[in-house]
Amino acid sequence: MSESPSGNRARCIFRATPARWTIAASLAAASVPFAPATAIAQQQTQVQQVANDTVTAGTALAIDNMVKGETTEADGKEASRKMKPDLLVVPIPMSNPTLGAGLTVAGVLFYNPNQSKQPWVTGGGGFYTSNKSWGGGLVHSMALDHDRFKVLLFGGYANVNINFYGIGAAAGARDVSVHMVDKGALVLAQGQYRLLKNLYVGPRYQFMKINSHIKRENPLFPDLNLPDNLLDSQISGIGPSITFDSRDNEFAPRKGVNVTLVGLFNAKDLGSDFSYNKWQLAANVLFPVTSTGTLALHGGMCAVSKGGPFYDLCMYGQSGDLRGYEMGRYRDRASWATQAEWRQRLGGKFGAVFFAGVGGIANGLGDIGNTTILPSAGMGLRYRASQETGTNLRLDFAIGKDSSAVYFGIGEAF
Repeated sequence: MSESPSGNRARCIFRATPARWTIAASLAAASVPFAPATAIAQQQTQVQQVANDTVTAGTALAIDNMVKGETTEADGKEASRKMKPDLLVVPIPMSNPTLGAGLTVAGVLFYNPNQSKQPWVTGGGGFYTSNKSWGGGLVHSMALDHDRFKVLLFGGYANVNINFYGIGAAAGARDVSVHMVDKGALVLAQGQYRLLKNLYVGPRYQFMKINSHIKRENPLFPDLNLPDNLLDSQISGIGPSITFDSRDNEFAPRKGVNVTLVGLFNAKDLGSDFSYNKWQLAANVLFPVTSTGTLALHGGMCAVSKGGPFYDLCMYGQSGDLRGYEMGRYRDRASWATQAEWRQRLGGKFGAVFFAGVGGIANGLGDIGNTTILPSAGMGLRYRASQETGTNLRLDFAIGKDSSAVYFGIGEAF
């Protein structure tokens, strides 16, 4: 390993250990904006995951050192406090039905200026996909006062090519879209305070500016021709962010509960072009049924009040809710999803998963009982990239209603 003049260790991915690679890759993947309009909800979840992963980054780094004989189990935490700044450069392949196949290249810096239990993390990078979408972002996460306070900062820009199908279940079902180019910037700031064990509560602020262009004039269906005040606009909102996480391992959990609730109140007094609120709830529960098998259950719900723009509505298939759907094909002011996944370890470093779920979208929470049912099922292959942290490379094939999709990424879908 080469040392920089300042003493920081700059490591290329191919020279880093598997444990450090998977930690850095998980954080770096979340530091890059996925899509400025269609996937704003997924961005929120990815950024939230940065905070969750950061909580265990120091422990995983200490484990990695312990495996190499640099520390013992008793002084692992002390080693993480005294760790030198550590820079990793990480290439991350990606594949999803919204943007196609692509590659993210990012750098993640671990350091510990206040000698806290967990290191600070600063990362950034860029991505490019097969449908000529590109973007970049920066993220910073830190813990203060013995992990009593957690701070998360994120900023990014992206230029993405997507398909716009319209709003509502009927629009998604007709399978007619127009090609849309979204250019947008996202800024997010969040601070959380630990109220109880595993429970963090605090405010979140989010600003997003979007410039969209529909490449086809006079589309077949009038609702696909959006007015100019929607295509070039911005939103700005603040609200609560609540996290409860009792999982035994954030990278490869086998038991525990993880619940997140985020609410944003967008108002013109904050610089938003639209006044509305948005709530998102996600809950995961894991059970170690056998020594090699885990049952994972997931539920999610989203609600947007009247007045929200098309790019900040509830997107079906977002944030790992259900696979097999192009995110944004089904969008409306309310959505819900439930799914179950069986995670089975096979021989060596390989594993397999089988999943199925159901959900739907509606014009509002009051219409949830009359939603169009959208099922999903599929299977996937897992390869354990790090024995120390348990992080997997993921390849999934999913079938939805009149659609199918292939996914490749790092870590589990939820």
